[in-house]
Amino acid sequence: MSTIMIIVGEPSSDLQASRVAAKLKELTPNVAIFGMGGDLMEKVGVELIYHIRDSAVVGIGEVITAIPTFLKKRKHLKHLIRVKRPDAVVLVDFGDFNMPVARFAHGLGIPVIYYIPPKAWAWRPNRAKKIAKTTTVVASIFPFAAEFYRAAGANVKFVGHPLLDFARTDLSCAGARRALDLVEDRPVLGLMPGSRRREVERILPVMVAVTDQIHQAVPDCQFVLPLAPGIDSATLPEMPFVSIVTGDVYEAMRASDLMLIASGTATLEAACLGTPMIVVYKMSRLSWHILRALVKLELSGLPNVIAGREIVPELLQNQVTAERITPIALELLQNPKKREAQQEHLRWVYEQLGEPGAAKRTAQLILSHIK
Repeated sequence: MSTIMIIVGEPSSDLQASRVAAKLKELTPNVAIFGMGGDLMEKVGVELIYHIRDSAVVGIGEVITAIPTFLKKRKHLKHLIRVKRPDAVVLVDFGDFNMPVARFAHGLGIPVIYYIPPKAWAWRPNRAKKIAKTTTVVASIFPFAAEFYRAAGANVKFVGHPLLDFARTDLSCAGARRALDLVEDRPVLGLMPGSRRREVERILPVMVAVTDQIHQAVPDCQFVLPLAPGIDSATLPEMPFVSIVTGDVYEAMRASDLMLIASGTATLEAACLGTPMIVVYKMSRLSWHILRALVKLELSGLPNVIAGREIVPELLQNQVTAERITPIALELLQNPKKREAQQEHLRWVYEQLGEPGAAKRTAQLILSHIK
């Protein structure tokens, strides 16, 4: 029986790792998988040594507070690697935690597969060379990231983006609106303020202020907010014009003429569906100043990063105000040609993401390196 350790640190990685784990079990039914993950990994049969419910942190303050716990967990996971000697160690993102694990396992001669490596192309580029020296193969979900790691000396495989298998719906715009009880012939603005509580607390009030202003200018506009898993609707502010939906994220995106989206994976989901968007993001002042000192990228939204230029509007930090966002949103809502132009750019972005089947290709890659 083969044994594989998988380590992830946040919900989005838990989702992607669970899909890979499911494919591993499908391809090799007797494989035993253990490590650190979340509910989705556990659901597909991964034995969790640690659950990530207390690992997903946002902001410098939260990270500093969590350091002692992270160090204790990592020490124990290294101990398990030494004792159990898994046939492969699979690491997913979570660079500051996972990179020392990669070095440790590599030192023991255990194959290390880094799936969705850290964004070294965005900040701390020296990490790419360190990962190149301590991994057997890097499985990249972005073609530009694959080239970056290859240039750093890593053995890299571009496996395609996992969203291609899931970020879709068979419903038309009209069908999605009917499914969500929205009026078909009235404009729709979607709101996605993030998947973490702190993100929602900082960004959603601004989005609500935007809906108030747009409602005054376009009284028949409809607003929909697909609720992220783990966010309790009871904690949301009063939103008199907004319909909250659960479990229908892609239908909400398809139903929308325009989305206001917190920078992150959701922007790429909207790109896959061809939904025009405005990207926003806001964090604590301390975190923002530290981030600006470390990150050299001029662009934040993934569609813009992939395109290498601003193809969708993005407003960050102090720019995240209703007064800045509303005019841009109104212009896009009221100008179909501008939305169509953005959709054309988003189609190009979609084409750069490879082919469906990323989870299966990643599982096959892992199995190919098991001795």
